Amino acid sequence: MSVGSQGLEKSFAFSLFRTNAETSSAFIDMFSASSPREEMKGTASLSESGAYSQKAFRYLLEMESKRSERSGRFCQLLLVYSADEHGRIVQMNVDVAKIVIAAASRSFRETDYIGWYRDGRIVGAVLTVLTQESMVLVPTKLQPRLVECLRAELGIEEFSRLQIQVCHSHELEAIEFGT
Repeated sequence: MSVGSQGLEKSFAFSLFRTNAETSSAFIDMFSASSPREEMKGTASLSESGAYSQKAFRYLLEMESKRSERSGRFCQLLLVYSADEHGRIVQMNVDVAKIVIAAASRSFRETDYIGWYRDGRIVGAVLTVLTQESMVLVPTKLQPRLVECLRAELGIEEFSRLQIQVCHSHELEAIEFGT
């Protein structure tokens, strides 16, 4: 093989490697993004706590609600927030928020989305792909599992301030979440 053809082969191999690396990088970016939609581009999808940011979470909730309508399956929304002595929603303590998010991650399925329904105040979980029959599992199994985890990990005072509410996305308009 001549010196010129070896250089050509090396150049071709390098170009092929670079193209494959760029293609691999594009595939990784495409599949690891939280959403390919334009609304999600340029925004961080996960907060410091490991939960979806409010913008990303609301987007996922909207998409899951639309998908549920089309498929005939259901989704429910579980909300956890801290309330003051008058029942008003207050800023969640950072350490309590981390525990709530970690407990929700352990209590729910990998297909469910956990994030901030309202940044710093309300942690939400979109419980996806539920049949009419399985919807009873939320209040009878999933919610009690979360309560058990929170009770074990939080002090009595912090736990007593937490409120947990389960609803359908279409019910959110009727629920007042004042600050």
